[in-house]
Amino acid sequence: MRYFSFLIMLSALLMTACGKPVDDQTDKEPSVSTKTDGLVLLEKLWAETTPFDVSKTRLDIFDKIQGYADGHTSTAFKYMLDYNADKYSLTVKYDNILSCYDAAFEKVLDGLKTKKPANGEVYIWMLYNMGYVVQTPSMAFAIDVYHYRAAELEPYIDFYASTHIHSDHKSEALMELMYDKGKPVITNFYEPEKNYEYYSNGTKDYKIKNCSLHTFITRHNNSSTNVPVTVFQIDCGGDTGNFVMMHSGDSNFIASEYSVTQPIDVYIPRYAQSPLHENNIIGKVCEPDYVLLSHILELGHKDISESRWSLELGLERASKLDCENSYMPFWGEAMVWKDNKLSILR
Repeated sequence: MRYFSFLIMLSALLMTACGKPVDDQTDKEPSVSTKTDGLVLLEKLWAETTPFDVSKTRLDIFDKIQGYADGHTSTAFKYMLDYNADKYSLTVKYDNILSCYDAAFEKVLDGLKTKKPANGEVYIWMLYNMGYVVQTPSMAFAIDVYHYRAAELEPYIDFYASTHIHSDHKSEALMELMYDKGKPVITNFYEPEKNYEYYSNGTKDYKIKNCSLHTFITRHNNSSTNVPVTVFQIDCGGDTGNFVMMHSGDSNFIASEYSVTQPIDVYIPRYAQSPLHENNIIGKVCEPDYVLLSHILELGHKDISESRWSLELGLERASKLDCENSYMPFWGEAMVWKDNKLSILR
């Protein structure tokens, strides 16, 4: 109740300052003058830097964004999600880090609506945390998307995959909507009907349109909080040149649990809790052309002791992985796979 009262007071103060009632603000897109400092910085990051060249400009922006994130508690973030804030609610609109979280989703959604890869290309959007959206010339899909607006992706994706049951790797709203629309939801925990075809609690293979999926189960950790984690190896089809990506969610990087069957072009692992355990897989089980280190700056985690890895730590870890092309993309950044190379998509 204290957070609810605080938000009401904040709304009243902000509306008094703007001279307009709340109802006049809710459905209007914010003007340039109402952009937070955080959002201005994020747009500069998108326009002037790339994950493939960590320039001083990028580092300076990361330093400021990190400060905004450090000032935002996991409790406040989860509260916002629980109350399912409207698209331009004051909670999101006037917060330096939440406005970035929302803008990243808007950028990905707009990309799905307005862009289309040519034959031989794949578009890869890093949405948030370990959430990625992938678009090929003939289809699109999402993995581990965790966002209060996630259900808005449904009209534009052909399947949704979630590596495990933890809240920061799934969207129940998107799962339910996809199921209602007759679209595949591939997980090891969501079983909306008996013998649901896409309930994947073991090593399985699926064909969805042009995509061929190979899945297998690994463990999350060795503690009492252990849950099964599905690794997704996805061949995106002939119209992409058979681009293959692998997303391992919060896998614990135990090599014997991996069942990789194809060369991997792009591998998406989490930041390992045990230093460089990512290299138990990278360079040993598979030799990916690119690694996109993820699970950085998860706002739902309290601090570094609870795996809210900082941007600085993420960059440091990426530099030590056993793949020359290891990078750490940030929210909303779009990449294109073309001619066996990953580059930025503007």
